[in-house]
This record gives sequence, structure tokens and C-alpha cells, in this order.
Amino acid sequence: MTEEIAYRTAASLLTAFTTGELSPVDVVDALAARIGLLDGKLNALVANDFQRARAAAADSAERWGNGSARPLEGLPVVVKDLFDTAGLLTTYGSKMYATHVPVRDAAVVASIRKAGAIVLGKSATHEFAWGITTDSAWRGPTRNPWAPERIPGGSSGGSAAALAAGYAPLALGTDTAGSVRIPAGFCGVAGLKPTFGTLANDGAFSLAPSLDHVGLMARTVADVRLMWATLAGAGRTPRRPQRRPVVGVWRDLDQSPLEPAAAHARDVAVSALRSAGATVVRLGGRPLPEIYRTIATTLLTEALTVHTELNLWPDRRGEYGDDVRARLELAETITATERAHARRARRALCDEFGGALAEVDAIISPISAVGPVQIGVDEAGYREQVITSTAPQSLTGLPALAVPVGLFDGMPVGVQLTAGPNRELPLLDLGALLEAALGPAGHHHPALPRT
Repeated sequence: MTEEIAYRTAASLLTAFTTGELSPVDVVDALAARIGLLDGKLNALVANDFQRARAAAADSAERWGNGSARPLEGLPVVVKDLFDTAGLLTTYGSKMYATHVPVRDAAVVASIRKAGAIVLGKSATHEFAWGITTDSAWRGPTRNPWAPERIPGGSSGGSAAALAAGYAPLALGTDTAGSVRIPAGFCGVAGLKPTFGTLANDGAFSLAPSLDHVGLMARTVADVRLMWATLAGAGRTPRRPQRRPVVGVWRDLDQSPLEPAAAHARDVAVSALRSAGATVVRLGGRPLPEIYRTIATTLLTEALTVHTELNLWPDRRGEYGDDVRARLELAETITATERAHARRARRALCDEFGGALAEVDAIISPISAVGPVQIGVDEAGYREQVITSTAPQSLTGLPALAVPVGLFDGMPVGVQLTAGPNRELPLLDLGALLEAALGPAGHHHPALPRT
């Protein structure tokens, strides 16, 4: 029973609650048991909230019984440790906040609770969300359920690992330069970075304010859509009349050479979309600005300001992990000329995406040029190979959806779809079309101990 519940979709759980096949109490108990079995090795959660979750599940069961169920009633969710959670440990991935327990929920956490979702626990993140490995100097690394010696990606690596391991059907993350999409791709799950500012990030520790996005994660596009419709309201996204979608392939975005897995994932996804009736066209034109240099300068500059204004840097320099401390030191060397260049490049990138998306409904591209490396590998050069693929959507604030495509050499691979501003619902429609066209080949679960 526990194994079966672990990989039920959110949509199927809602159906089971409606028919009485399952109770939210059954689900919380089963998932708590699974987390207890697996997380000692995977290290995906920072803290659990099982006692309150069981009480909330009992309340949800009563609501299902009396007809007052809410849209996410009884659905377990894990919340990235960057969001404040009232009465539950919130460390922001940092030893400096090792005992921090907020008194209020972050805005998006309050919203999912109000919709009936049940918080099971807090998922691990890189220190202050500033990294793509989710490896902590003080907590140890979070491991990829597909290959525990490899990273899950970051910085929402704990959320992605928890989903892949069957801890919960839903998860919250944040995305500043790819922090939802990268771990989604590395762990074989789906993730949405909405249009900038659509979901309030009040109560989330900021990495770079002009880049920070609240992100939604699940194992299927349909479950991501369920969260989006609940949190944003389906009416928030304008829709065009139904027609064959037009999808663009823009190879100028591939500023880091693609490994075979990344190229394969895009080819498979393009073929699947064509077979499902989409029109696929090639995009191109003027040379694009240097993507990684633009995101790096922007992020470094803004993060330094955040940490300085919070009196963390340089006052508590010795309490940072080596990698984040090195980034803050690097940020202090950024010149006014470099900042100005990044602002111009960002505007140019926005213009280029605006032009491209006037021709197509969405752009399909790799999530990362490379796959997940072994834990402990130096992140420096690898970081550029990964983030270059996800940075444009963060710099432009456009909605992007990570969709799992299948396995390559035993590891998950995926693609991302990018649409125009406030086009989340059509984007999710396209993701669902791709998901359906891929069929079972797009959905796999890692081999983990059975419960």
C-alpha cells in the first residue's frame, strides 16, 4: 500500500479521496513511513512536520466527508527551506539560521495551506539558494534518487529529490537562475517557473530580487497545473482559440555545447510534438548577448546587496560555506562598467525573446547542456555549463516549464518550454500535449527500497 501511494499523482489522490478509496490520513501515514525509511540516505528534507500533518489530514478527512473539501484538500506537499513556515524550522540552507523557527508562513505557503494542502516537511536547498548542487557544508549533500552518488541539481534539489523518491506528490521551490528547472531535469520531474512576480515571494529569503521566482513542482505536468490553477487562478492567464501549436527551436540559445543526453532529449521531444500535431519551426537571427556573463553579473551584484543590507556580509564572513563566501568575494570585484554591460545585455535578450515569441507559441530548449555530476565535483566551470540554458528565462522573467522526456543511459533528461508573459495555461497545455505524446516513456521512477 505504501509503495502504491508514494507515486500516486495529486489528481489521482483527489479522486481517491472523493470516492473514499483513500483517506488523507492513510496518505500522510504512508508517506511519513517512506520518508523515515529513505531520507537517512537521500537527505532531501531538513525537517519534518508529521505531527501537525496528521492533525491536518484528520481535518481534511472530515472535510471530504462533509462536502467542504478545498481544491488541494489533503494533498501532501514539501516546501523548500527558503520559505518561512510558521512553527517549523526554516534555515535558508545556512548554518547561521540553524535554529530559526518563523512565526508566520511565507505568502505561497499560506496559500497552499488555505487551499487544503498539508505540509509534510522542509526540503533541502543550497546555502541561501546560491548553488546548483544542494550540497551543504554543515548538513551534507542531498542525493539524487536515481544515482545517490550524483547531485540532484539545485537549488531546489531537495524538492526535486523528494518528488522523485515518492515523498509527496507536490512541492514548492524557487527559481532565480534555473533552481526549479535544473533539479526537475536532473531528477525526472516537472517544474514551472511562472512569469516574474505572478506568485508573491513574500516570506522567501531573496537571492537576487529582480530574478527570484516562486516555482511549482510535481511529477506530472497535470499536477503542476493543478497547483497553478489553485494559486494563481485559471482566469489569470489569457487563452487563444484552440489550434495547432507552433513551437520554435532556437539553437542560438545553446551557448554551451550540448552533451548527447541534452541533444537527445530535445530531439525526442520535438519528434513527439510533431507526432501530436504541433508545427515545429527553426528560429534564428541576430547574435544573442553572452548569457552566462549577463546572469552572473546580475546575480552577483544583487546578492551582495541583499547580504550586505541584512548585515550578514561581511560581518559573518566566517560562517558562510566556502562556495558562497567565494561568490560574495567575487561580487565585490564587479565594476560599474560590468554592471552597465549586463543591464544592456539583459534588455537586448528581452527584445530578442519578444521577437521570437511573436512568431511561435513556445520555444523548446534543453534544461541543461550537461547532466548531474558526482557529488563533490568542483562547481565552478560546471556551473556555467548548466545555468546558461536556464538563465534567459530568468533574465527575461518569462514563464518556463520543465518536462521530463525519459531516460538516457539510465538517468532522467528533460526539456524546457518557454512562452510569452502570462501565458502559463497555454504553456501547461503544451506541456500536457508533450507528456501525452511521450506516454509511458516519459515517466519512470528510480529503483529504491520498497516499503
